Amino acid sequence: MSALPPPQAPIEPAKYAKYNMRANMSADERLRRGRLVLLGLVVVVVGLVAFSVFGPHDQKDGAPVLKAGDCFQNTGTDKEPEAKKLACGDSAAQYKVLKSIKGGVTSLACSDVAGTTGALTQVGAESFVVCFEANQ
Repeated sequence: MSALPPPQAPIEPAKYAKYNMRANMSADERLRRGRLVLLGLVVVVVGLVAFSVFGPHDQKDGAPVLKAGDCFQNTGTDKEPEAKKLACGDSAAQYKVLKSIKGGVTSLACSDVAGTTGALTQVGAESFVVCFEANQ
């Protein structure tokens, strides 16, 4: 078995004083450094508040809220529809909403709605299904 090495002598504080930044600063320098740190913290807090207020939010996609009886036109494609809410008397209104189901996620939610010829779905924070028929 080997013997433990002898204990080391304590480190002389004066030997490493040049590495102690606070010890080498005057009172004015410490005050200036403290103010800079405080200013940096204030800037970070203000930045976080500004980001939370003005930053990106989970926004609605801009689709109109369609209720039963409303009419709309598909200004998008069949794969990516874009509903434009119109008056039912408008000649451009292609479809009439029969039922709007909040929380629905598939077109199967419209299977029990009489007269349904199609469905639009939006899945996300505010999921819904709109059951519709051709506007006549």
